[in-house]
Amino acid sequence: MKKLVGLMAVTALAVSAFAQGTVVFNNNASGWLQQWTSPANNTLIHMPVSGGSVELFAAPTGTALNPLVSYVGGLPANGAIVNYGSLELWEAANPGWAAVATTGPTTIAGLINGGSVTIANIAAGANAEYIVVGWTGSSANFDAALAANVLYGESALLTTGTGNPTATPPGTATPLSGTFTGITMAPIIPEPTSFALAGLGLAALLVFRRRS
Repeated sequence: MKKLVGLMAVTALAVSAFAQGTVVFNNNASGWLQQWTSPANNTLIHMPVSGGSVELFAAPTGTALNPLVSYVGGLPANGAIVNYGSLELWEAANPGWAAVATTGPTTIAGLINGGSVTIANIAAGANAEYIVVGWTGSSANFDAALAANVLYGESALLTTGTGNPTATPPGTATPLSGTFTGITMAPIIPEPTSFALAGLGLAALLVFRRRS
């Protein structure tokens, strides 16, 4: 009997040591998925059902974040900048951050319900910081979407609690809809520095041509 009790205690310790926080990957009307109507039209519409995907990333609270996608002037209406050429490069520049799950708009455009997911790098019941990155089109992942030159967006840096499945009774997954503030997908435009470099290159070419 003592051996059985000891085994159960060790098992419980092992489970709690490896327990991870859980969340429901969803949103509501206060955090729509929105996009430009087209790359040339910044009128916002809800992201259509099967019209794209969103990916959840999370890290322990306080972890530094260099955005994967940002907006020119901080405003989606000005277009988006993809700051890294691949997801692998972004993850290398952001230790502590990890991909959690990918899903897309459900039967109601602009809304997602990706179900309960586990955040592997967060202790059960602990707070987590998270972002959601989105893209339009049928690409299966961010890198494929980058190659397709579609519309992109990234949410603000947000914080959520997580569920603890090892609690008694087991804690339920925490819905992201309580903290998620939405995304706007916009076309990629060059950074201002890129415009400046292009201008310098053009000026140098004109000088070279005049001298020759």
